[in-house]
Amino acid sequence: MLVKARPFEERRTAARDVPAVRVYANAMEERYDICVIGAGTAGFAAAEAADAAGLRMIMISGPGDLGGTCILRGCMPAKTLLSSTERLGEVENAAAVGVDVAQTRIDVPAIINRKRELVDYFAADRLHDLERFRLVRGGARFVARDAVEVAGRRITARRFVVATGSRIAAPSIPGLPEAGYLVSDDVLDATTVPASVAVIGGGPVGCEFAQYYARLGVRVTLLQDAGHLLRNEDRDVGETVAAALRSDGVDVVLDARIEHCAKAGADTVVTYTSGESAASVHVAAVLLASGRGPNIEGLNLAAAGILEQNGRLAVDPYLRTTNPAIFAAGDIIGRRALVHVAAYTGKLAVRNAFAEHLQRADFDRFEMHAVYTQPQVAVAGLTETDCSARGMHVRVKRHPFSDVGKALVSNEPAGFIKMIAAADGRVVGVAIVGSDAIDLIGEAAALIDRGATVSDVAEMPHLHPTMGEIFGRVAEDLAA
Repeated sequence: MLVKARPFEERRTAARDVPAVRVYANAMEERYDICVIGAGTAGFAAAEAADAAGLRMIMISGPGDLGGTCILRGCMPAKTLLSSTERLGEVENAAAVGVDVAQTRIDVPAIINRKRELVDYFAADRLHDLERFRLVRGGARFVARDAVEVAGRRITARRFVVATGSRIAAPSIPGLPEAGYLVSDDVLDATTVPASVAVIGGGPVGCEFAQYYARLGVRVTLLQDAGHLLRNEDRDVGETVAAALRSDGVDVVLDARIEHCAKAGADTVVTYTSGESAASVHVAAVLLASGRGPNIEGLNLAAAGILEQNGRLAVDPYLRTTNPAIFAAGDIIGRRALVHVAAYTGKLAVRNAFAEHLQRADFDRFEMHAVYTQPQVAVAGLTETDCSARGMHVRVKRHPFSDVGKALVSNEPAGFIKMIAAADGRVVGVAIVGSDAIDLIGEAAALIDRGATVSDVAEMPHLHPTMGEIFGRVAEDLAA
């Protein structure tokens, strides 16, 4: 039977009308099979797994809004904003395909309002899903190896899963706290934009918001303390993104070490060195985009016998902390802060918590990530840098989108695909930089997961004309 989907506005309103999350409160000590600390993606996945296993489970979530980083402050709101400037880029380039757009008007308040409505909808949907679980609000603090206190209650459990997520990590830059700065959370709610901004950090967040600001007419300087943007990607990926940002008017400065920040009237002066040269930039605002770190503040880990390692929980291959009854999942373990990784680790942590034979976390299988710039960046499997670090003998080929018919007719010839094959021909990594890269990467992930060889890919049919034909082209190059 087909079910007719309700209109978006009706679904959003219905989601807002769900009953409040149930909170169970009493003064007695409570005992459970498992306690999940954190109600974001990893915590929710853990709760679902515990519920499906019939375990007596309780969740603890801090006093802030429910929903997790992705819904409230991460991927969903950020990508909503970026989708607006992506449309702006299409309009501004429309003349190249014979569409004359007389005038473009940017409505930043409307962009932010759309973001808020979508976040409200996604958060309400998560609230609805959480309602079936026993949930208590407040900051959890371990008081023993098997107990936490929260909101005046003592909760003990046979097993714990800690999934408290991540928080923005601010590096120590002289003068920056006094001068003041923005973080990504601020950008997501700002209905006005500064005249100029210095973005500190050339990772995914820095690149995405540098392009966002530049397309809104802001003068942007992007300061990256490495030799190429997106330092965790291969150099050719970062260089392609840098070229795109420069074409949007971003001043990209590499190997930039921030020396000092200071107020100069209403502006901020950022002084930096790049190579042997010293320079400074006067801007209306500084955006700190140096990344996020595990959120372990206030947990009192020592009381539970949990050791930290470089600011994150030390876990073994089975996601156990140094207390074998306490597991960790999601951003807090310091791997890639991505929803699919968080959900995987949340479920695995619960399975391992009660399993006779534990299963190792297979992070390689879930190695897939993206950067929502234009051109887009999407990577599945291993990079060339990864392979080199592991001492793997691989073959690598690149193929440009400028050789793909669909890319040319769509006026999207920029970028390339790079395929990496092991000695036996298996595809072990794919990087795509170009239009539709984020949607194309699913095929790459499937090929890697199923152990396909380059010969297999070269023989696979692809509809013409599509961007996906590029898989066959690069596989043919590797198989030759």
